[in-house]
Amino acid sequence: MSSAWLALTVLLCEVTLRVIVFKGEKWLLAEDLAKLFGYSSLQSLLDDRLFDFTARVKIDGRGHARRIYREEAVRFFCERAAHHSVRPRPGADALVQWLDAGGMKIDHQPPVPEVETLAVEEIELLPPPRHVPSLRLVPRGPDPMQQLLEREKAYCRDLVKTFLRYCESEEVDKLTGMVDGQVDLLLETRYCPGLNAARYELYRKYWMQGGVV
Repeated sequence: MSSAWLALTVLLCEVTLRVIVFKGEKWLLAEDLAKLFGYSSLQSLLDDRLFDFTARVKIDGRGHARRIYREEAVRFFCERAAHHSVRPRPGADALVQWLDAGGMKIDHQPPVPEVETLAVEEIELLPPPRHVPSLRLVPRGPDPMQQLLEREKAYCRDLVKTFLRYCESEEVDKLTGMVDGQVDLLLETRYCPGLNAARYELYRKYWMQGGVV
């Protein structure tokens, strides 16, 4: 089972949204979305079409399972929240701005909207200090989430190698088709030119002009 873990938090309209990584994609918690829109729950906004864009997971393997939603469902909720009541829902507009800026992309984190920037003439220029004390840099320790990801990748790689050592032609075909399908899905949902180029290079190496074994 794929693990779900907390990647980061984003503050929108004074509401903290927890961004969850699950199956290589970013998701948002249902309870955070409801709070942002000003509802006690998302029950009034639900639709049967959202079934493929939701899941229940344990965050970091702890606590009870929580409902999470992918970007397609989040945008649907924003649209419904904006027109569901005569009362304005500023959280929906702010969330759409964040999504449009690439907030749910796994390899890109945009600035949070609604942050005012000051013009140059509005900034009070202060004289430089007479003495700037030296700073002692403290090295950061390893990222535990990155360590977990690398361990999962290593286990997956060794597991596939072990499986290939014992499987026969039919099992190899099934595994190859499954991995090809996952690569297609990733390239459809995320901009990843490196993976696309590497996949083509593997195809050229093994299947074009007779291939090399």
